[in-house]
Amino acid sequence: MLKTKVAERTPIGFWIESPKGAQWTNQGMTRLVGFIIEGAAKGERYIFHVVTTNDIRDEAEGDLATLAATAGVDYVIHSPRDVGVTDESFDALADFANDHVPVEAWISIFPIQLFAARLNAPVAVIFPDAIGLAYHDYADAAWNAEGHAERWRRLVAKNLPLLGNIITFSDHVAREQVVRFFGVDEDRLRIIPHAPPSLDGILPFVKNGKKTPESLFKAATLLRRHAAERGWRYLVDFPFEESSYIAVSTQDRVTKNIRIVADAVAIANAKGGTGIKAFVTAKIDFHARFTPLPGAIEVARSFYDVVSVPDLPRDVHAAFYHCAQLTVHPSVFEGGRGVFPYYESVSVGTPCIMAKGPHVTEFLDDAPEFAPYCFDAYDAVRLAELIERVSVNCDEVTQHQQDTYARLRQRDWAQVADEYAVAALTSKQPASLTSEQPL
Repeated sequence: MLKTKVAERTPIGFWIESPKGAQWTNQGMTRLVGFIIEGAAKGERYIFHVVTTNDIRDEAEGDLATLAATAGVDYVIHSPRDVGVTDESFDALADFANDHVPVEAWISIFPIQLFAARLNAPVAVIFPDAIGLAYHDYADAAWNAEGHAERWRRLVAKNLPLLGNIITFSDHVAREQVVRFFGVDEDRLRIIPHAPPSLDGILPFVKNGKKTPESLFKAATLLRRHAAERGWRYLVDFPFEESSYIAVSTQDRVTKNIRIVADAVAIANAKGGTGIKAFVTAKIDFHARFTPLPGAIEVARSFYDVVSVPDLPRDVHAAFYHCAQLTVHPSVFEGGRGVFPYYESVSVGTPCIMAKGPHVTEFLDDAPEFAPYCFDAYDAVRLAELIERVSVNCDEVTQHQQDTYARLRQRDWAQVADEYAVAALTSKQPASLTSEQPL
């Protein structure tokens, strides 16, 4: 019976070009792949075939095994080692996929994945954003002929005509970036907003998104154990369950704007001596100059007030949110509608505030009641005040945000998985394209 049900599912491929040494776990697009697979598990209409290089296969396989999905039923993972091939070139990966991965269509997870054009079946491509073109790196090296921004633009412009439908997460990316920067025909656009992600079930001691003394202690114990394993001496005995810390879950890039959180923490502590801290999942490199965050920490001497806790496993990441007083997402731009940290944080009982930007403007069309929890991304004083106001009314704010979350969850990942599959299956392969097309 199981084999019959699997045979009835339509096979769709995920094409993933991971450079040697790349990470899989907790990366934005690979997490999206996981959400879509979990949606397929609920919908029972599609089976997703995930193709990776040999180099990242084990990490990908371990991560997918943690999903609420069944290997061989909802997804299958493939890499060239399955047939004894050790060549790690993307050419070889495409040959392997064409010869050994039977799918009706493909989804490429980035527009810069050039070898997707060598796949035989139609390919839809996800276009998360064009941050590098909209938010400039003003270094001369970025914009010369081989600079990273110019090279990205040139290669994406070359690649998009070779593929089919173009998937974005939001209207603002579709119109203001895909069409504006690349002149794409709007008939090829497929805007597929995310369903709200959830951390439900990852922490078995958290029920219905509620905090209890027992759940906080267990989550804090998980965090302390992880700190000991990582050698984070400052956090080995840290009272996570009793401390009023801010959770910031994002990488440190210019658009992520973490610096304003560091400034707000310094302002709050100088004003009231509250001892508030911000734990950030971003790695903090005090030698880096592409981001103002390290400099802001150095100026304020807040080395123990803004602390990096990177590369958290899924359960520890959920515990990190659960014990926080508040989650802050300071990004000035996201490719989707709203922000993942809001959904994840409130699903385990912690409210979230977010910086204004085009992604939030679009989110407020769906959830206008969320406006009081949005702040000017460049006003650290007002952010410090909002942090205090939400913290004082934490229970009331949490309930208000959970009501919004419950309403938005009427759109689920089974619907999203269906829409991705349809976008792939209805892609038109360029008539002149063959698997031998040169790049």
